[in-house]
Amino acid sequence: MESIFLSAIDIYGHDFHPENLQKLIMSETSIFDVLQEFFYHTNRAVRMAALEVYVRRSYTSYELTRLLHTDLSNNRCVVQFEFLLPSSHPNRVPHNRLNPVISHVPSFDEIDRLDFPLCRELDNCQRMGCMAAFAKLEDFEETFMEILDLFNGSLEEENDILEMSMEESSSRSMNHSEPIHILNVAIRFDSFEDNTQSARFARFCSRHAEVLTARGIRRITYVCFVKKQHPKFFTYRHRDGFAEDRIYRHLEPALAFQLEINRMQNYELEALATSNQKMHLYLGKAKVAKGQEVTDYRFFIRSIIRHSDLITKEASFEYLQNEGERLLLESMDELEVAFSHPMARRTDCNHIFLNFVPTVIMDPAKIEESVRGMVMRYGPRLWKLRVLQAELRMIIRPSPNEATVPIRLNLANESGYYLDVCMYKEVTDPKTGVVKFEAYGPRMGPLHGLQVSTPYVTKDFLQLKRFQAQSNGTTYVYDYPEMFSKMTEKMWKEYTSTKDGCNDLPSIFCSSVELVLNSQGELSEQKRIPGENDIGMVAWRMTLFTPEYPEGRDIILICNDITYMIGSFGPREDRLFLLASELARKLRIPRVYIAANSGARIGLAEEIKHLFRIAWVDPNDPEKGFKYLYLTPEDYKKVSSMNSVRAELMEDDGEARYKITDIIGKEDGLGVENLRFSGMIAGESSQAYKETVTISMVTCRAIGIGTYLVRLGQRVIQIDNSHIILTGFGALNKLLGREVYSSNGQLGGIQIMYNNGTSHRTDVNDLDGIRSILRWLSYIPKSKGSALPIQPIRDPIERDIGFVPTKTPYDPRWMIEGKQNNMSNCWDSGFFDHGSWDEIMAAWAKTVVTGRARLGGIPIGVIAVETRTVELKLPADPANIDSEAKVVSQAGQVWFPDSAFKTAQAIQDFNNEELPLIIFANWRGFSGGMKDMYDQVVKFGAYIVDNLRDYKQPIFVYIPPFGELRGGAWVVIDATINEDYMEMYADPESRGGVLEPEGTVEVKFKLKDLFKTMARLDPTVRKIREQLAKTNLTPQEKSELERKLNDREKLLAPMYRQVATQFADSHDTPVRMQEKGVIQDIIPWRRARMFFYWRLRRKLRENEVCQMIQRANPELNKGQAEAMLRRWFVEDKGTIDAYLWDNNQDVVDWLTNQLDQNCPKPIIVENLRCLKRDSVLSKMRSMTHDLPEIRFDAVTHMVQEMSPTERNELIKTLIKLEVPGGAPAVTVDALPKSPIPPPVQADSDQ
Repeated sequence: MESIFLSAIDIYGHDFHPENLQKLIMSETSIFDVLQEFFYHTNRAVRMAALEVYVRRSYTSYELTRLLHTDLSNNRCVVQFEFLLPSSHPNRVPHNRLNPVISHVPSFDEIDRLDFPLCRELDNCQRMGCMAAFAKLEDFEETFMEILDLFNGSLEEENDILEMSMEESSSRSMNHSEPIHILNVAIRFDSFEDNTQSARFARFCSRHAEVLTARGIRRITYVCFVKKQHPKFFTYRHRDGFAEDRIYRHLEPALAFQLEINRMQNYELEALATSNQKMHLYLGKAKVAKGQEVTDYRFFIRSIIRHSDLITKEASFEYLQNEGERLLLESMDELEVAFSHPMARRTDCNHIFLNFVPTVIMDPAKIEESVRGMVMRYGPRLWKLRVLQAELRMIIRPSPNEATVPIRLNLANESGYYLDVCMYKEVTDPKTGVVKFEAYGPRMGPLHGLQVSTPYVTKDFLQLKRFQAQSNGTTYVYDYPEMFSKMTEKMWKEYTSTKDGCNDLPSIFCSSVELVLNSQGELSEQKRIPGENDIGMVAWRMTLFTPEYPEGRDIILICNDITYMIGSFGPREDRLFLLASELARKLRIPRVYIAANSGARIGLAEEIKHLFRIAWVDPNDPEKGFKYLYLTPEDYKKVSSMNSVRAELMEDDGEARYKITDIIGKEDGLGVENLRFSGMIAGESSQAYKETVTISMVTCRAIGIGTYLVRLGQRVIQIDNSHIILTGFGALNKLLGREVYSSNGQLGGIQIMYNNGTSHRTDVNDLDGIRSILRWLSYIPKSKGSALPIQPIRDPIERDIGFVPTKTPYDPRWMIEGKQNNMSNCWDSGFFDHGSWDEIMAAWAKTVVTGRARLGGIPIGVIAVETRTVELKLPADPANIDSEAKVVSQAGQVWFPDSAFKTAQAIQDFNNEELPLIIFANWRGFSGGMKDMYDQVVKFGAYIVDNLRDYKQPIFVYIPPFGELRGGAWVVIDATINEDYMEMYADPESRGGVLEPEGTVEVKFKLKDLFKTMARLDPTVRKIREQLAKTNLTPQEKSELERKLNDREKLLAPMYRQVATQFADSHDTPVRMQEKGVIQDIIPWRRARMFFYWRLRRKLRENEVCQMIQRANPELNKGQAEAMLRRWFVEDKGTIDAYLWDNNQDVVDWLTNQLDQNCPKPIIVENLRCLKRDSVLSKMRSMTHDLPEIRFDAVTHMVQEMSPTERNELIKTLIKLEVPGGAPAVTVDALPKSPIPPPVQADSDQ
């Protein structure tokens, strides 16, 4: 730096090279910590140049119009300067239309090229300043008055060291309404303590306040230099009576414009100390009307990023990225320290502002991607620090030959679930002269068109509600529709990223209309502003444009509003819930409930609470108790018309009193009526589960009736920090009389509710929970009775299954979704489509695995069996001092009470969702021990049968390789339970029987049977037995032969037991199963995927046609409908191709073709028409036979509906008919002569 100064200043005064100084003035490097040394240089010219560089650098955001160097009496250098406010300053904006705007300190070349005069009408924008450097404070105090004398006149141009050719200042006097002069005083210190020196400066300014005011001093700033440290700044303003402005502590006031301090004008700021001098941290308190409570507190942390050297001219994108990330981390460190502030817990919407000074050559499109990735990396920490807003300002040069563009990147995460990134460029409006934000790109953010100096807006009503909800650990209720939209958009992006995905995204992803209670208490659709709800329940009818249903699918979304009376249930909340749920049932669309509540509302009659009096036993000694509560006659008169209290008039203590007997309350919803309405919506939820698909998500908490609602809806997603309880831990502790529980999480957190199966799934946050809801919905038809949401095939259906089950225990999920092969480092595919498996109730009853998946794009419910031994962890109850945590082992391939219940629950859920079901059966039976019998294993096994019996979709039971199905396990899933929909298949290596071979041998191939087999097959045993059969044996010989026989039998027994086991096992093979008709077919595992795909498609198509047949003729059962469909197939294909009925793919192709509207020979449609005709005629015959008196009326009505042509045909038909005696049923002469009257128009209300 010294060489730059010396090269610019010729010590002999012959030459001057201002372009060298320009390097320092325009440098984007932070040099203030080094520049101070040159204020005290031995060369006077260097001192002058250093002061000028300081001024020009500090006022880089302003327009310097004059700069003059002079000396004080003691030969100290002083620089005087005049400048204009920045072009975006409110006082400057009106002049921008008439004057050229200089957005930066002009370079020497730019000054030389100025061919226009500066406007002389900028009185309220003009400022004058003075800068001087002193070795110690005493030197400044000695020359203080001499410095003030410099502010008496205007600057003279001829002494300007840079020889600026500006025009003379106007001779017109300027009468300012407020001081305009700036005084900067640089002082060197050997050591420094902020508060001590600040008080010293304050005392000096206080003593000279009058003279400072008289000379028009606007502010005085002390710049304190300590060797090898960044300068420290202390500013004292006229408007504050020359007390220190703590907001500008250690901040050069001229640089404050780069930190945009003025944008925080809506807040009362408190500057906080930071360990990093580059960081400026403020606690903002929103300015409110006197007497109004302040609810908006937030931290503002701001910093300027500069180069670290004097050589680099322009920064790279990598430098911007690295420096930005470093500053972000430092900002978070400072914020963490600031959270020790007493008001920190009330802060929200904390704000980070980074101003990147160096010019960056890059494509602006890269910024958003980089910053978004950076924020996502530190998202949890930023959220913990409540940093919801951030700004990054930079100067971008899109390419080396293009002009620079000021770019502003604004980030907001106010809702807590979505990072909104908006990019703007700063432009000057040519008409108004206002510098505005202009959207960079097609998306117009919220700041588009606003001035760059627009102050930060304090919290609005919605932000206050958001903060209240987020403080409770949940999302504000009116943010949920947007969350559904964002997650639907994300699912579309994932869907289109696949090779077969369509690239045409919908224009909108979610639309919703709020369902509100009107004045009559009925449900009505209404578009209204978020937050206008006057009850603690909000509902929407929502249309989701998902990849499965691009045309849209409807759901009913019901949510608690925890910001309204802590989300409690009152009569009006229950009424809205009831009507919205009934609407879901009426439309047969899914009902989604997001629970964040506090149970049934508890209330008191507030109008009585402030009026009642106490009748003490002894007024002078309240400890003796009280007799009753009462109201004075005056108070009773106030509330008597409200019907809020029942009281008896009495005379006591010489005065009339109304003794309170009952309190009714003028408001509804204080007590037991809330429980009645809670019971009503509990019954509605139970019915809704049966009639439509119900999904619940618990965020924050569900208490009391809220807990029952989510359980009655069955499918529950629980957020990690939430709890599902009946009573709070505090109330339980009071009931128990001691501090037993420390949190509600102990009672109903995910470690309880997920492990006991109440919650089907857990997610980290609400946004992930919404994603899980959408994923579950992706498997489910858009409404009850609709077709399944079948996706295009992306995983080839013809492929072999990669993973093959083994005899040794394995994870059944490998069989379902595949696994990574560590040996070949490739993926061993599973049975279902890759990536389609979604497990539910994973932590509960681990011996059974349940979930949903897709087979060739077709959604299907899945139940599989764990083959490994698992551990069941039973927690200890803190309320019972004798209880202790236990770990119980549960063997694989066995149904225990919990896993049997889980199986039944999953079957019931899938049936209500109208999903087909596949069961990978591999059970050896039920656990029949005493404890399991006591825990009702038989009851839950019976539930499996009940739910399979009610199933109305195709069910495939498949025994996988080395799987076995035995005893009671076979009984509860046998195909005869539901012959219309169930089918059983087996792999060639599977087994099925009453007992395992070893058990069968113990019962049916006992030791005596083994001995008989040995005698029949073993020559040695046979020979010994023949010898023993002889009658002439001596006792010794007989004994010896018996010994040999016994030894031989013992020797052969183990091997013959294996033979017996093999013999018994041969009775359990799939061939025998098929021969006995208990399974439909033997399907090898490798090809099972393709077989079941076509079989499933066939069964779905057959069910569709059978339903059409049964609708045409309700008297037919499903078996008769299937037989009729087969007959139509044979009629269409002919007897030669009748064998094709056994080929699933051919039948699917035929059915698909028949149901196509363009089918040339729609035999199914024609037969259905005939079937419906025959069914109607049959009904008519039956009705007219049972009620002969309606025949004439029926014929008359039908004739009235006929056209004239049809009537003539009817007459001809009637003439040809014969009565039993052989005569015509009617003659022409007998027909009526007048035409049949036209049909009578029925009343609209009939």
